[in-house]
Amino acid sequence: MHAKTAVHNFHIPVMGLAFTIDSPIKVAQYGINSVVSIVDDVLIEKINEFYSHKYKLPFQSFPTKGLDSRAKRITSYLNNMDTIVKQKFDNFTTALSEKKEMLWDYLDMLPDYSELKRNLVGLMETNITKKEIAKWLKKNLAPGSVDVNIMTKLDNENYHKKTLLSKEYNDAHAALRGFAKSNLHASIVLSAGMNPHLYSYFEKFEDFYPLKNGFLKKKIILKVSDYRSAIIQGLFFAKKGLWVSEYRIESGLNCGGHAFATEGLLLGPILETFTQNKENTHSTNIRNLLQSIVRKRKTLPYQTIATCNHRARGCRHF
Repeated sequence: MHAKTAVHNFHIPVMGLAFTIDSPIKVAQYGINSVVSIVDDVLIEKINEFYSHKYKLPFQSFPTKGLDSRAKRITSYLNNMDTIVKQKFDNFTTALSEKKEMLWDYLDMLPDYSELKRNLVGLMETNITKKEIAKWLKKNLAPGSVDVNIMTKLDNENYHKKTLLSKEYNDAHAALRGFAKSNLHASIVLSAGMNPHLYSYFEKFEDFYPLKNGFLKKKIILKVSDYRSAIIQGLFFAKKGLWVSEYRIESGLNCGGHAFATEGLLLGPILETFTQNKENTHSTNIRNLLQSIVRKRKTLPYQTIATCNHRARGCRHF
């Protein structure tokens, strides 16, 4: 159940509320990962309606004042986008196996150092049949991930019929629930600082916990400005039995809302700190993670334990 090797070594990050709102529909069939903002649920429903009609998928509108409409809109769009991406990927790989010119054009998109590209070029130079190419493509290619982004501090309280709702209906909480209940096997990218109550809410959803083989249906990615932020947030999740699969370091100037979030540290020294502390960070987090999983009586990822007991670094199951 582990993910296939990524075709590309880059992704399209979240850009505003709308610029990448439908990027997966446009690029995922090429194996390119992209990140969708799930902040504006009104926009999401409009985009969902457009693509549902275009691809003849079921669409349901949720009233703005309805209870939990935000989460339901997000889940609906993500599920439809997942269906569209898989459909476009199947059509794309079928076309690749039937049209050699199209396959060569696709190969031109891939980096020259790509092992997948070298293997495919080697196959193309033999007398391989279309059926064999189709089988190889199905085994080795996968659509890009439909990842989502939440700005953790955008967590306003909400009311229903003038009654204040519980924290689970706050903006960021509802967005997380919308993603967690979707069919996606993807990542959620958390940015703009730490929100302990939101982070604790992750415990409610089984998809964020590892299966026995270490596979995660839904992964957690943190956007951080420095190592201190990463270690604090990563350990917070680990103590709840939740694993941070990736730390993405962003410049303080990358977004106007985060300008000068650090004390003027350059990116080079920040990266060096991560490199120097990588093994210690990993061993600390994995130890706390497994202790929490045992305490909660969740499924222990035995392959992960064996790997981490054998070597302190390089655990790839998460």
